Amino acid sequence: VEEVASRPYDVLNSEEARAEAAGNEKSLYHIIKPEINFAPGTDEHDPKVYDKAVEQFNEVCRIITEMNAMRMADNPVITGYEFHVIQLVSQVCPHELILPFIKETLEEIKTRVPDAKPAHRARVVVVGSEIDDLDFTRTVEQSGALIVADRFCFGSFPGRQEIVLSDSEPALDQICRFYQETSQCPRYMSQDKVHGRYEFVDKLAKEYNAQGIIYEQMKFCEFWGYERALASHVMTELYNYPTVCVDREYTGNASGQLRTRVQAFVESLEIKQIHKEKGGR
Repeated sequence: VEEVASRPYDVLNSEEARAEAAGNEKSLYHIIKPEINFAPGTDEHDPKVYDKAVEQFNEVCRIITEMNAMRMADNPVITGYEFHVIQLVSQVCPHELILPFIKETLEEIKTRVPDAKPAHRARVVVVGSEIDDLDFTRTVEQSGALIVADRFCFGSFPGRQEIVLSDSEPALDQICRFYQETSQCPRYMSQDKVHGRYEFVDKLAKEYNAQGIIYEQMKFCEFWGYERALASHVMTELYNYPTVCVDREYTGNASGQLRTRVQAFVESLEIKQIHKEKGGR
């Protein structure tokens, strides 16, 4: 922790950050004051600072996207929990430090052979608030559901899309516009954004062959509280996906209740699949 810890970015200048991070590649200053990775005197808004950040970001995106594609398989060689660990690491660690490790992990995953019999009983997409609690993902998968796509805040959809920069305007303007245009946060309440979120989830569920959708709301996240109430209804009634809504505390102390909800949902998906195979609905 001492190697990573830093003071807030706005209480010291670039040279002070450079001095404090000297000889410590793990320091958070390399992320919050990235200009220190360049020659002394480099301005924090220098185009090459943004260009380097986007270059590393895009390389991570390509690796994560390749891992994501493996989750489309009928019996994936990577679990939702494993993917969540990698995705969280890619969000909080300096890219130049983790790139060798996630590349190595990707190559290892490619060598895996699927189990003869899938360990999961149903495939689901998780949609909703931020999930940085690995216990949530673990509990869902231990309850019989395989998470095949993560459409929650800071998940890989749409958080791992590459940013393409041009010379037509400042890099910072392009980066800001990219996030404004691609964000799936329900704080955007115009009708085109709302319906766009329904279509985005529908597209994910089809591509990843999901049988159901779990709408998750972190406690006190009001935007997702409003969104999930209507979205779960719309996805069930208009898009014909079974859905379930769950609340998530900031800690995993409600895992027993979550496990019960997910197990019941998985059983309902299994029953629905049996009826479908018999020609019913």
